Amino acid sequence: MQEKAKALLKSGKLTYILIGVCVLAALAVILWPTGKADEPQEVASEAVELTAEAYSAAVSERIAQMVSAITGEADPHVTVTLKSMGETVYATEDRQSEKNAQEYAGDSLNKTQTDGDTEKTYILVKSADGSQKPLIVTQTEPEIRGVVIVSRWGNDAQVREKITQAVKTALDLSSTQVCVTGRSEYT
Repeated sequence: MQEKAKALLKSGKLTYILIGVCVLAALAVILWPTGKADEPQEVASEAVELTAEAYSAAVSERIAQMVSAITGEADPHVTVTLKSMGETVYATEDRQSEKNAQEYAGDSLNKTQTDGDTEKTYILVKSADGSQKPLIVTQTEPEIRGVVIVSRWGNDAQVREKITQAVKTALDLSSTQVCVTGRSEYT
């Protein structure tokens, strides 16, 4: 066996065989399917669809927890109203086509008409479960119109000011958008 290898080495054929095997191995590594070719890159953030009621309830719950931390009461009532639900902008591909028509009367140009069409298609990405969803470019948060807080301690001016300042800071609202009031003794 060693003599055959020595003979191949002397003739230069072994070198070509080894180079061929290395090239085939490199091609196999490069072209080997990984299963990731059909999968798109992970989207930076997964969009969560919320209804106005669900968003308002979630914010109300966070504010109620904050009010409870300030006042110590277990069940402050919080209502959040929305001005808008925010905006979602999706990635699109625009195709424009233009048609020109010219009308001649004899040697002179009589009329020129240009028609243009724009076709807009949304860019879709495949999610982990195999469904296709539009690619989100930007998404703005819903805009809060106002907050009403009914607390047992809402009649105390110092507590009312603390609650108002906390809500203003947490939600970036003005003081005219936050109302803190006391709860009736009979409820």
